[in-house]
Order: sequence, then C-alpha cells, then structure tokens
Amino acid sequence: MSHELHWDAALPDVVDTAAELEQAARALRDGEGPLGVDAERAGSYRYSQRAYLVQVYRRNAPVLLLDPIGIDDFSPLAEMLGAEQWVMQAAHNDLDCLAEIGLVPPDLFDTEIAGQLLGLERVGLASLVETQLGYAMRKGHGQADWSRRPLRRSWLEYAVLDVSLLPDLEEELAEKLAEAGKTQWAREEFTHQMRQRPAPDPQMRWLRTNGAGKLRTNAQRGALRALWLYRDEIASTRDVAVHRIARDPILVEMAKALPTTASQLAALPDMPRPVVAQAGKWLRVIERGAADPVALPDRPEGPPQRSLRAWENRDPEAAKRWTALREALAARADELQVWPQTLLTPDVLADLAWAPPQDPRGRLAELGARPWQIEHTLDLFGG
Repeated sequence: MSHELHWDAALPDVVDTAAELEQAARALRDGEGPLGVDAERAGSYRYSQRAYLVQVYRRNAPVLLLDPIGIDDFSPLAEMLGAEQWVMQAAHNDLDCLAEIGLVPPDLFDTEIAGQLLGLERVGLASLVETQLGYAMRKGHGQADWSRRPLRRSWLEYAVLDVSLLPDLEEELAEKLAEAGKTQWAREEFTHQMRQRPAPDPQMRWLRTNGAGKLRTNAQRGALRALWLYRDEIASTRDVAVHRIARDPILVEMAKALPTTASQLAALPDMPRPVVAQAGKWLRVIERGAADPVALPDRPEGPPQRSLRAWENRDPEAAKRWTALREALAARADELQVWPQTLLTPDVLADLAWAPPQDPRGRLAELGARPWQIEHTLDLFGG
C-alpha cells in the first residue's frame, strides 16, 4: 500500500542572491552521493524556455531552491554540480534550460529512461515513486506559471518533493538495471541524452504547424509561413507562449481562406479578439505571404509521415517493409522487456524501412543508434 507523500519540515528559503548561492554551494559539498536536479519552466505561459526555478538535492544536505531571475552567475554552483553525477527525471525537458545558466552534468542518470529500459508500464515521476519507493505523490504544479513572483507555498512544496526522492529512485532503479544486465545499455542512453541537440531552423518550423497538410495551394502555404513567423515574432517580443497569440488551427484557417478584408477575417471560425482588433496587420501579413508562395516537392526524399496510408500511397512495398519491421521490433522489445521506441526510435526504423541500406550497421550508427541498440536490432535489417 502506498503512503501519501507530504513535506512536513519547514520549506527551504529560495536562494536569489550571489551571496546565498555561495553559501548553498558550500552546504551541497557536505552532502553525499549523486545530485537530484530538476528545473521548472513556464512553457505554457512564456515564449522563453528558460528555467524559473532550479532544485538540487543531495543526501545529508538541504534541498536547494534557486531563483535564476535573481542570480546572474551560477558558476559557484556549476563547479560543484560539474563534479558529481546528476539524477534527473526526463532530462531532455530540462537540460537545455540548465545549460543556458551554465549548469551542465558531467554524468547523468535519467529515471524515465531507466524505467523504459526495465520495461515498466508507466515511467512518469509519480508512477516511478509509487511503484519503486511506495509513496503516492499529490498532483503536481508542473504546468504552473513559474515566472510569477512570489512563488506559492504549494508550488514550492511540489518543487521540493519533485527533487528530494531522485537519489533514492536512482539507487532502486540502478540495482534493477544491474540485475537485468542492462547497466551498459543505460550508460549509453544517458551519454546520448547529454549530447547537445541542434536547434531546429526557425525558418522551417512552420512546416510542423498542426493542420498544415490541409493547405492545397502554394499561396496558402506562403501565407501560413508568413503568419507563423509573424506570430513567433510577437510571442518572442512579448515573451508570451505562441498559443496565447493564436493557436495553430487559427493560422491554418487564415491561410486557407486568404481573407482580404477585416470583415472576412472576423467571420472566420473562432478568430481571437486580439487578432480581429489588429486585423489590418494580420491581413498585410497574409497578403505578403500569399505573394511569396511556397512550393513543396511532389515527392520528398525521406519517408512520409507516420501514417500507413501515406506510406502505401508513396510506395506500397516500403509500406509492407515498415509494417513488418514495426511488428518485428515490437516482438524484440517484448522479448528484451524494453519500450520499443527505446530499443530503436521510430525515425530510425522508418529510415531503414524506406530505403534498406547495403550496410545496415553503418546506417544505424550514422543515424545515432547506440551500440546496444545495434546489437539487438541488426538482424531485423538483414545484418
């Protein structure tokens, strides 16, 4: 039976000055073992993906709550954190915002990835804490507006609990990985996770707009690109999440209709009031975009989207290979007791299904597959 988790002790003060940071770094040095590290952002409210709170915990040391708004230089803490293993949950969500303030792990243990490698059904933090440690966590505040000040007490309690059990969770999961003979697999995955990922080209991100496939003409696509970039510019300037300016379906609706008057724009479904109020600006963007049409290639080089119908329309034989490989990968993953997408990412699988290489091992490595993944999937591709 799980016991509900509470934070009964006094909450630590939020560190928001250079002097307090120096003192906090010294306290951390007196602790033992790996460092639980977490960060809170405000992605649902802000354009920026910066960290608005950083939490660090080490056994026999106090939980640190650090306010990046008030601290310009994290180097005293970076020196300490740069010498010990970090334990994080879903590290890919926070590594970039931590790197922005100079905090980079020398070694990493990701509890979410560990759970996937162990084939656990649910790998969210609350699920892992409950199944591995026997504690039930209350519903959190991960989607709160962490840019607000002062931070609410309930949010700070959540932040403390979010990080304080990570070292215990690492100990439990590391032992199970060792028992399953998967320690090396985990090391390879954690190392891969720490590598810097290239930022997507902002001029091309508009192609991923939800609903863009509904547009049929080059002028419509040109309008969508212009609308997307205009929305992005507004959101960046105001530091507001893009969906609070206009959601993707609104952009697609405007691009599809290509309105030329304020009344036509206002008549479109669910048009936000701020957009209607600034109709002249949005109409000029639409006009400019439609005059700069975007032609998409009739037959892109790579595999189509993850839709069997799209594969069958493009290349029926490739669709058969893709279906067979997905089934084979799922069976292999079940045999190894790992998540299929952890055994091999869908993008890598699709690449080899679309254009079977003469050297599957080399292609897998080129696409970033780790040695353990290649070892356990190479035969699926005839290698």
